[in-house]
Amino acid sequence: MPMVARHRGFTLIELIVVIIVLAVALTGVTLVINRAVLQSPEGLLQTRAMELAQTYLDEILSKRFDENTGSGGMPRCNSTDSGALACTASIPTADPAEATRLSYDDVDDYDGLNEQPPLSIVSGAASTLYDDFRVQVSVAYAGTELGLASNQQAKRITVTITTPLGNSIPVSAYRVNF
Repeated sequence: MPMVARHRGFTLIELIVVIIVLAVALTGVTLVINRAVLQSPEGLLQTRAMELAQTYLDEILSKRFDENTGSGGMPRCNSTDSGALACTASIPTADPAEATRLSYDDVDDYDGLNEQPPLSIVSGAASTLYDDFRVQVSVAYAGTELGLASNQQAKRITVTITTPLGNSIPVSAYRVNF
């Protein structure tokens, strides 16, 4: 008697189990991919926000320490140098003569700056890369935070960038009266 080859296939139950296992596995993979896609712009926006904050800090830190600091930083306010004036007692309110960033001449002038979209200091126009960003600046005396004898010997400049996703990123630097 010849041997009959028996072919064995999958049963209906086995096929259903394979389909269920694949469905569960693909659902997990899809959720991971979806999360990665949703968070992908966040890294780019944070990088742009840090670049923008650095641009503003560079601009602000290039200015004089105080309204009463001499041209070129000398004589320092509150110093014993001849012709030196006292530093302002508090961060002054906006000076009408310094109505635009182009006319700002000291760190204090930036206190309360709030721009959306951020403007270029060179052209005064908004950059298309930062249309949906907001820049806010605050300046405060902070000498004691650095361990200095007087609070008026340093200022903390905080630039807060708000991204289009609504994330606020504060970046701070200190300007010392030297």
